[in-house]
Amino acid sequence: MTSSISQIGNTFLPGIPPVGLNENPAGGVSGGLSFKDMMLQSLDNVNQLQVQSDQAIEAGLLGEDITQAEVFSSIKKADLALRMMVQMRNKLLEAYNEVQNMQL
Repeated sequence: MTSSISQIGNTFLPGIPPVGLNENPAGGVSGGLSFKDMMLQSLDNVNQLQVQSDQAIEAGLLGEDITQAEVFSSIKKADLALRMMVQMRNKLLEAYNEVQNMQL
């Protein structure tokens, strides 16, 4: 069952592999991306989607060979990626504040 889930991938932020499913069965630290690198790569992907969206809008306004559906699709994709990043930020801040409020 986990093999079929791990093959799904990440449709919102392409280029970032799914995490958390049997990454390192030994329990040690893996040699993959650090959390910071993963977040920076996610931000870069969101920025690339925004740039592509802006280029699609410009191409549509200039009358180039692009359909309105393609323009709309690129805008929605960039919007969805940005909303997801904002939610990730909110969850991270919530977790940080919760850890700060813990009493020892």
